[in-house]
Amino acid sequence: MCSDLEFRFREIIGSHLGRYPLMTGSDIYKLLFQAAMGSSHAIIDIDSARSSLERELINPGNGPEEPLKDIISPCGRIARINLRPYAEKKLDTETLLLEFIRTGRKFTGSEDTLELYCSWFIHMNDINLLPAKFMDIDTLFMYMMSSGYPAVHHSAIYRNAYSPAYRVIAMEYKITAD
Repeated sequence: MCSDLEFRFREIIGSHLGRYPLMTGSDIYKLLFQAAMGSSHAIIDIDSARSSLERELINPGNGPEEPLKDIISPCGRIARINLRPYAEKKLDTETLLLEFIRTGRKFTGSEDTLELYCSWFIHMNDINLLPAKFMDIDTLFMYMMSSGYPAVHHSAIYRNAYSPAYRVIAMEYKITAD
């Protein structure tokens, strides 16, 4: 039996594997990392963050149908704001930029939470809730732990198939389509 948070975690993983079936171990790790640690690793400076966001909003690439807000943490604190629907709705670039920066500066991530998410994913694998391709995921997670839990990029397979375009924000900051 799992807790409500672990059940929600399983729903998030299932949703992502359904939408992005070519996810690799590094893509799963990136999802778990962002859910636990937020976006502080992604912000270099405001000008480069603005330039990158504006460029991606002009051409977010092709990908699967995605929700505007994709909650990625089981407690509901962290979301990916997908840029394709954001651009389609012609929402304010500056608002998203400011919330992304605010999240990077103020959201305090937790390695303990990342370890918990990794353990939940391993448990899902142990009870055969995941595709066989994740059989050795514990080896990847142990490597990431021994490396100090670094941020990673999406795999080339994932990038080529899905053209990921999003910003990670804390849900305490409001991004709406209104």
